[in-house]
Amino acid sequence: MDVLSDVLRAVRLCGSVFFTAEFSSPWALNSTNPELLAGIVMPEAEHVALFHILMEGQCLVECGKCPRVAMESGDVVVFPHGHSHTMRSELRARTTRLDHVLSHPSPDALPHISLGGGGRRARFICGYLNCNQRFAPLFEALPKVLIVRRRAHYGTVEAVDGTRRDVAGVPQESSTWLATTLTFTVNEALAARPGNAAMLGRLTELMFVEIIREYMQQLSPNEQGWLAALRDPHVGKALRLMHEDPMRPWTVDALAREVAISRSALALRFTRLLSESPMKYLSGWRMHLAKQMLRDRGDNIQAIAERVGYESEPAFNRAFKKATGCPPATWRRAAAHASSEH
Repeated sequence: MDVLSDVLRAVRLCGSVFFTAEFSSPWALNSTNPELLAGIVMPEAEHVALFHILMEGQCLVECGKCPRVAMESGDVVVFPHGHSHTMRSELRARTTRLDHVLSHPSPDALPHISLGGGGRRARFICGYLNCNQRFAPLFEALPKVLIVRRRAHYGTVEAVDGTRRDVAGVPQESSTWLATTLTFTVNEALAARPGNAAMLGRLTELMFVEIIREYMQQLSPNEQGWLAALRDPHVGKALRLMHEDPMRPWTVDALAREVAISRSALALRFTRLLSESPMKYLSGWRMHLAKQMLRDRGDNIQAIAERVGYESEPAFNRAFKKATGCPPATWRRAAAHASSEH
């Protein structure tokens, strides 16, 4: 079982290029309201990540208390949590809010933004990735900002979060794959061919998954979080077992026997990496799967309860209400209503 692929399928990751832009210095663009931006691009999504590909020029990127970073032509910046950020040609440039210059997207053509004072040019492709069912452990493991560098053929990935900035190399075969994906994305965004939107969606999804994989590979042995847990020989195997067979009545003892480690060692290691116990994680994953089934399938509540490991419908109802605040039938009606509105 490839746990990362399993989770990405479950969250229904969907990508798209949102607009193209051409700025001339001095310029500064501020995404001040991520909720408003998410409402424009994908109102029904539970989570929206943003990205910018710098096709030409240079710029500075600021995001909260993160260190300011510089981008060069060919670099990609990703905001996995959709945080407010500012991109600018220089520090003293007057700032314009993105929602003041961006209209709702057209199904027929990509919006184009022009801004600035007529100096040095910077050209961007900007887009988003959304999921209709956020899986917290995955996204909480990602930093506020990820930058993929084109220099050395996409040879570095920078993770920027708070006051920390980590830089690591990307394997040559991966950097080639990422470079190819980005080249196709740029070419497709600048074209106006049939199937353009569908191609851009798939390409941006591939780009995001490849960046996550490379970030995962660069993590140091002391890192914590879901991606680090996948790499741990014992915790990673325990995660694979729970994802392979979520309806099995797992206990920490049973998992420990399967991964050939003591119960106490597994519990300690799991909690250190994921900040929750194995059974709490399993419960969360079962609820995630249950919501997916409630949203997408017509199965009755009893059948869904059995598929996610509960012996009775009342037990499932109690667990679901504790996790979400409402019974599964109520949640299903609300999800159907929200979907019909969009």
